[in-house]
Amino acid sequence: MNPHQRVTASDARRQSKTSSRCVAESATVTHDFEVAGYSRLRALGIGQYVSSGTFSAGGHDWAIRVYPRQHGNVIDHYEPPLFYAGASLQLRDAAGAGTTAEVTARFTLSLLQKDGGVSPMARRAMTAAFGAPPRDNHGFHKLLADATSLQKWRCLHNDALTIRCVLTVVRTTDPVPPPELAGHLGSLLATGMGADVTFDVGGRAFPAHRALLAARSPVFRAELFGHMMEKDARRIRIAGVRPEIFELLLHFIYTDSLPGDGEGCDAATLQHLLVAADRYGVDRLKHICEGKLRASADEKTVASMLALAERHNCPRLRDVCLAIQMSIAI
Repeated sequence: MNPHQRVTASDARRQSKTSSRCVAESATVTHDFEVAGYSRLRALGIGQYVSSGTFSAGGHDWAIRVYPRQHGNVIDHYEPPLFYAGASLQLRDAAGAGTTAEVTARFTLSLLQKDGGVSPMARRAMTAAFGAPPRDNHGFHKLLADATSLQKWRCLHNDALTIRCVLTVVRTTDPVPPPELAGHLGSLLATGMGADVTFDVGGRAFPAHRALLAARSPVFRAELFGHMMEKDARRIRIAGVRPEIFELLLHFIYTDSLPGDGEGCDAATLQHLLVAADRYGVDRLKHICEGKLRASADEKTVASMLALAERHNCPRLRDVCLAIQMSIAI
């Protein structure tokens, strides 16, 4: 049995009944997790657990996990999350998409006695930094004990016990902002601020920045900083490229992406853009265009796409076109 396996809902129903109750006081949240039918949980394997309901604190979702499995006194080879005879606190929303925040929390886990008091024999406290898995789960070994000891501590009554969590979220570290370089360079292209060269393409003017173009394209590097005639020119005329295609080319050179990930580009636009990318040595853009064309190739476009693939050394597109032609011939 997988030691990290969580007990399914159907398994939990067969093994025990659980309930949750949450009391919030000021900045501290107290959550009591009642585990009924405790003796039946001995069938669970090492690392398996039952979980409380979800409760909120500090703008985050949390849950208590109980690991009933006893395993003698040998614990050296059991590390979180393989708690044994213990319990833990889990940050439930740590695995959310794009979540990189670190949450520092101070918490105690303890067993309640029959009269509702905290047992002095079963109380643990910790301050921990919670983050993405596996750092979403912190807790303690040996919080629990065998049934005889639990009854002696007055913590097991009618085969049920209650674990209390007192939780205070101390600090939430803001996630690192997403990368901004592409957006900043895109704004630089859009505003033309600091531009030191202008391209005339089909009657449209495109201000740009020599150093950035040279860093991204070996052809622009040769034209603008090599021995070619354009190296000292402030305006350069570009022939053989449509203005809308050159605009997409510049956008990719500055931002390493196409507007809308290229979803708005039809097959004809992608073919022209592939030609421009090949002309200026922007290999990643050429690869992206080839991939999108492969996905759109069909009986109507296979001839033109095959010719394109042969002229511009696109083996993946060529193979798809040949396969389509073979299927037509059969």
